[in-house]
Amino acid sequence: MTTDRPLRVAFAGGGSGGHLYPALAVARALEHLAPGVETLFLGSDRPLERKILAPSGYPHRALPSAPWRGIRHPRAALRFAWSQARGVLAARALLADFEPDVVLGLGGFASVPGALAAWLRGTPLALFEPNAEAGLANRVLAPLAREAYLHFPDTTLRCRGVLTGAPVGERALAPYDRRSARARLGLPQEGRVLLVMGGSQGARGINAWIERSLAAGAAPAGVAFLHLAGNEEAAAGLRAAYAAAGVPHVVLPFLADIALAYAAADAAVVRAGAATLAELSARGLPGVAVPLAGLAGGHQVRNACAWEALGGGAWVRESALTPATLAHVCAELRDRRWLTRRATEARAAGRPNAAREVARRLLGLAGRSEHTPGRHEATVHLHKTAA
Repeated sequence: MTTDRPLRVAFAGGGSGGHLYPALAVARALEHLAPGVETLFLGSDRPLERKILAPSGYPHRALPSAPWRGIRHPRAALRFAWSQARGVLAARALLADFEPDVVLGLGGFASVPGALAAWLRGTPLALFEPNAEAGLANRVLAPLAREAYLHFPDTTLRCRGVLTGAPVGERALAPYDRRSARARLGLPQEGRVLLVMGGSQGARGINAWIERSLAAGAAPAGVAFLHLAGNEEAAAGLRAAYAAAGVPHVVLPFLADIALAYAAADAAVVRAGAATLAELSARGLPGVAVPLAGLAGGHQVRNACAWEALGGGAWVRESALTPATLAHVCAELRDRRWLTRRATEARAAGRPNAAREVARRLLGLAGRSEHTPGRHEATVHLHKTAA
């Protein structure tokens, strides 16, 4: 393989915005560092994945893959093994045609076929791990990888770890000013704005808490709400609740241009997905994280703890949310000194250059440039843990 052709990079994985938005940020950074770079995404056939990737224009190929759930049962294990084997074979054929110089695994079950195919053909493999506790896919793939790019300093994998932070792209960092953002969204120019969003899967619990709190009169004067409800039915109910409480509000099912929301807000209540927490820190936006309840949200609890330790914000369990919680958040939001201190701490926890640092590392693995660690990057020597 020669180096006189454009750099070629494949991204293995997808399935959710938490995997794909950081990857898109890295892909854009590579375009700046290596003009003419060719990019390929190997992932799943989930509709959300196609929806996220379609506007980017990057080629996307869906591979056979199956989630880990239920593989302790013999039939499920056989289906999983068969699906992964088919996925690896399909990925090998695609990579043989594309001839990537380096492959970045994005985590999640959808990353396994492409990452294994890269290792089998001897292509340098790197991993991205956004969570405080590494996911199963990355734990399995780590011994095959050259290095892993980490969001949190205490994450452990059986390969060389590099603390880059989580890449954050233009969708979150677009430089809107507060006045124009509020005007475009129809929010008041004066006073504080609290952004509330739970994502497509985690909005229900947060929405219910807000409705209970509004009914109890927990939202004081001087605070307006920008609430992303997750769907139109929930948005309609919330609009009625805000109106009945006499609270200034803009309620939307979702907002494609999330940077507009970040620019308009003074603070945010969010779920503890790694990508969302990284976006808040990169924007210097104080936040309160509410991890998903139940076993499925266990990794979010660990993310929230690690994020709080870095100074990104505070967190509270969903089961502990009461009207008094909202009243407390609003009271702090109206305290200028608190807000300034929290914004400074959040900004210090952020790594807005993470996408560029990951892109530089990938260039180094591809043998396209000499990599010199920058001031925003630190190497972490990780101990080996059982997969």
